[in-house]
Amino acid sequence: MPNVQENQLYIPDTSITLGAEYLSTLHQMFPQLWEAVAASYNGGEDNVARWLKRAKNNDAGVFTSEIGFDETKAYVQKVMSNYRAYRQLYTVDLIRR
Repeated sequence: MPNVQENQLYIPDTSITLGAEYLSTLHQMFPQLWEAVAASYNGGEDNVARWLKRAKNNDAGVFTSEIGFDETKAYVQKVMSNYRAYRQLYTVDLIRR
């Protein structure tokens, strides 16, 4: 979406489109590391790269414990908790179980 103006971010269609694109970019940066994707959305990609390096592996629990911001750590825990709940309620095709 070229030439997006700041006031357009308050339009739901624009905000959702840009948010989804940004999450897609983060997923490409941190493939299959959902906790890292959530952390970078909240705390920034550079910080996540540093925390991943400090964690020394791709284990989600180890990574989450290395998150350096309390707000981001709580955000990741909340996002992942909701993600697990939705995985229990819906199939991959979003059909209610």
